[in-house]
Amino acid sequence: MESKIFTRLLILGTMNTAAFMFSQSTENDTIVKSKAIDEVVITGNSNPKASIKTSTSISTLKMKDIENAAPRTTAEIFRTIPGIRSESSGGEGNSNITVRGVPVSAGGSRYLLIQEDGLPVMQFGDIAFGTQDQFTRFDSFVSRVEALRGGSASIFASNSPAGIINFITKTGEKEGGSITQQIGLNYKNYRTDFDYGTSIAENTYIAVGGFYRISDGPRKTGFNSNNGGQFRLSLLKKFDKGSFRIYAKLLDDRTAAYMPMPVGVTGTDGDPKWSSLPNYNILTGALQTINLQHDRTLGNDGNIFNSDVSDGMHSLSKVIGAEFNYDLGEGWKLEEKIRYAANSGQFIAPFPASVSKGSDFFTAANFTNFGSAVYAGTNTPVDMNANYMKLALFNVKLNNFNNFVNDLNINKKWNKLKLNAGLYKSTQNINMSWMWNNYIQEVNDSNARLVDVKDTSGALITDHGLLNYGMKDWGNLKRDYNTKYDITAPHAQIEINATDQLTIDAGARYDIGKVTGTFSGATVTYTSLDMNGNGVIDIPEQMVGSNDNINVPVNYRYGIFGYSVGANYALNSKNAVFARVSQGGSASADRILFSGYNYTNNDDPALDAVKINKVNQIEAGYKLRGAGYFLNTTLFYAGTKEANYEATTQRKTENKYQSLGVELDGYYRITKSFEVKAGLTYTHAEIKNALDPSIIGNTPRRTPKLMYSVNPNFNMGKVNVGFYLIGTTKAYTQDSNKLVMPGYAIVNPYISYQIMKNLSVNVNANNIFNAIAVTEAEEGSIAGGNGIVRARTLPGSSYSASVKFDF
Repeated sequence: MESKIFTRLLILGTMNTAAFMFSQSTENDTIVKSKAIDEVVITGNSNPKASIKTSTSISTLKMKDIENAAPRTTAEIFRTIPGIRSESSGGEGNSNITVRGVPVSAGGSRYLLIQEDGLPVMQFGDIAFGTQDQFTRFDSFVSRVEALRGGSASIFASNSPAGIINFITKTGEKEGGSITQQIGLNYKNYRTDFDYGTSIAENTYIAVGGFYRISDGPRKTGFNSNNGGQFRLSLLKKFDKGSFRIYAKLLDDRTAAYMPMPVGVTGTDGDPKWSSLPNYNILTGALQTINLQHDRTLGNDGNIFNSDVSDGMHSLSKVIGAEFNYDLGEGWKLEEKIRYAANSGQFIAPFPASVSKGSDFFTAANFTNFGSAVYAGTNTPVDMNANYMKLALFNVKLNNFNNFVNDLNINKKWNKLKLNAGLYKSTQNINMSWMWNNYIQEVNDSNARLVDVKDTSGALITDHGLLNYGMKDWGNLKRDYNTKYDITAPHAQIEINATDQLTIDAGARYDIGKVTGTFSGATVTYTSLDMNGNGVIDIPEQMVGSNDNINVPVNYRYGIFGYSVGANYALNSKNAVFARVSQGGSASADRILFSGYNYTNNDDPALDAVKINKVNQIEAGYKLRGAGYFLNTTLFYAGTKEANYEATTQRKTENKYQSLGVELDGYYRITKSFEVKAGLTYTHAEIKNALDPSIIGNTPRRTPKLMYSVNPNFNMGKVNVGFYLIGTTKAYTQDSNKLVMPGYAIVNPYISYQIMKNLSVNVNANNIFNAIAVTEAEEGSIAGGNGIVRARTLPGSSYSASVKFDF
């Protein structure tokens, strides 16, 4: 296996050598006399510079790139970035994102942070039911997106050793704006984006923008799934020696959360055939239904808590921030960024705890003293040949996810030396309440019916489909989290221009973390309570899951030392090679609570082993630039040591991982009208150590060998047409390496027409050929199963049209 990997890397090295020789032999060609293609980047650099002059891997997505890619969610924007695996099947949030084979062992994006204007949206990327993409929305107020991959991120941000994705917003310095109206052509979607910027006084600029959207979403839920919007404001003042900017954001948005669905699987683990089940299309179906829109549960405060299931992921974020920079003279410069975000909301979505055929589902083994089953609200017996589910209704109230971030930097420039020293300070609240219930529902993607079950005497043991107040099978899960994470991180970077060709940079960061607070609900408790108010204690009301009200204290500290050393050597104006060695880490947050550790003993070796997740990285590469092309090639290695807890499996893990591979990022303008962008990442990943010895040596779950994207684009005057081809090779559903998720390729075509100078129309599609793209699955094998696997797939084909007016 290793020899095959070496052979592939050797072939790629030969290709790049050929590219280098080509660039040398064409030095006198007319085309290379024009300016080479290169971007000035600011993310992950203490000093903005052209990307060929940095020893980092960074990509820039401009507004047009993103519009053409037809993203339906924020996470779908990242699918075209080389090296980044974005499992965007969960909707507008709850997505799993990682970089270069670094694992997604539970959910979210533990090793990558999303930033807005250089500061993180959330301080942790993998908070259960509160991931950072839930509080991030792309709109026309964004000027570009920069994506940094690799170890240099360790010294520029806390808890992001594998990468940073930075949304850079408009400031109003460029006069004008736009209004874009988008509609869904085969699904209900009505969205308006707007932005405008202008000068309001000498060296003073204002910008406003945002969006509002009403939509059913690409899957059928039976109600308006997506409803809400975002408004942003920026005010910038420039003066002789610097500038001051203040900005604000208000996000209030409700979107559907798509959980794993019942999927039919036949064949073998190594050669499975994935397909839709009767009455349920895995490309367009959703577990949500108009028959389950209201949920009543016992709140952790002892009061009844009512929820609207159609709220889905309700994200509320109120943000105010400021940026200040000042030239102190004699090469000294001061930079300050500060922001406060008040974040809250709710996450409510159905999850299939178990699925099977009615004749297997409705038995005494599943329901004590089982007598019969009817569709809720009727006396109609259920069809025993149809499929049914026990649903865990994830109902999580995001009480307080507020965060404060401040990053102060002082820069000094000498002749060939640049020094940056800074102090980063942040706090992140994680205050949420889990209040889950258990329902029974048929498998149907069109107004699925709830099911009531009766005992042998004919008495109902359910209440309109509700089986348990709480998740009895999973130990109740009535939890309260109320913790605060305080981070102080001094950091410094130095850059040395050793020669005209050689640049060396080094940096270090030390995160000092303090965690305080409490959590409750660690023990299983029940109470008897008349939940529906009918004056009778019905069977589901005899054991109502409740919080134990025992507050477990949390008070511990941690430290993360990160460093990164890199060098970039410019062979000439078009060619450069670079190398980098880095170490970093990400602190564990809520996912290690409820795991039985002593959270007030800093000297406890068991806690010490899990509170920090470490990543060591090595990367080396070659960058080629020309007037009509560029190619970035990066060889990478990452070693990861982590601990985790997964809510849906109730499983605790402590594993070591290793990944190595190559990443290609390229562009070529073939003619004046025809250009191609492409990215490819090959990864060989392996589990090096684990609590479960049977998985050592296996490939980490959901990690494909190959990911790729290709974007041919034809620009013929007023008409622009092209497509994105995005795909992966096969991967395993679980670390056991049995059940295979087949590789897929999805095609997203687009066409736009410039009606007049400031008016254009665009039509785009997503997954036009309805490819079945499985991104995750709960089961690790189909052997001994019932032919049904719970999995998430990318949505099927969706078409939209938009009209954009620039002014």
